[in-house]
Amino acid sequence: FPKIMGGFDRVLLDAPCSGTGVISKDASVKTNKSDDDFRMLTHLQKELVLSAIDSANAASPTGGFIVYSTCSVTVEEDEAVVNYALRKRPNVRLVSTGLDFGRPGFTSFRGKDFHSSLALTRRFFPHTHNMDGFFVAKFQKISNKIQVPERSSSAAAAAAAGTATAGTARFIVPAGSGALLKRKKRKTKPSGGAT
Repeated sequence: FPKIMGGFDRVLLDAPCSGTGVISKDASVKTNKSDDDFRMLTHLQKELVLSAIDSANAASPTGGFIVYSTCSVTVEEDEAVVNYALRKRPNVRLVSTGLDFGRPGFTSFRGKDFHSSLALTRRFFPHTHNMDGFFVAKFQKISNKIQVPERSSSAAAAAAAGTATAGTARFIVPAGSGALLKRKKRKTKPSGGAT
């Protein structure tokens, strides 16, 4: 999506999810999801959150914010997805949701440790807050460039080719992110054939 359209001030991603937060309204949620469904959903959520981040413009004077939400209460669909986004996109950070109720997101769960800033996310539980269960995280995009550390083998290959030195980093600017790119115009040579 960011390649087609991007540069948004703000992005709201209400991700497709298992619906475990609305079991009290729809009991079929307990029986109509398989393990494969959960794996597919978390994979899709990870792709969507990265696309949402890449679609936002960090240079926007009023934006650069991305809100990720689900009506799920599973850690795999909530904190694990947000933690994945923080690892894959070092050009974002979590900020306060501005919600003064709910519980802070987990920073660790069943032996898995997450980034400490996940405490800024909010969880809502039906049995505690008398509402549907859901999860909210708010990212702020601080740069349109994504710094990607070179892998040792590719850095060594680049160094051997004389294009980079080992241990360097490269930057990726997603298309449509609102970043201004300087492009050189190519000079075209006339073809040799007559038309």
